[in-house]
Amino acid sequence: MDLTGKWSGPAPGVLLAWRRTDRRGWEAWVVRAESYSTGVGVEVLLTQAWVSAALVRPVGEPG
Repeated sequence: MDLTGKWSGPAPGVLLAWRRTDRRGWEAWVVRAESYSTGVGVEVLLTQAWVSAALVRPVGEPG
């Protein structure tokens, strides 16, 4: 899935679960990994969060 708007921009992630609350409506439990340079190597930041279902969309075909 692509997440749009929750972080700095669209990013690939894995949708693990759905939930619905009276207060916020439908949300998706999503995990994403982002690599970044430390100046001497590369690290990976793993983020997981409930995000609004409105921010989740299927990934299109590559290319």
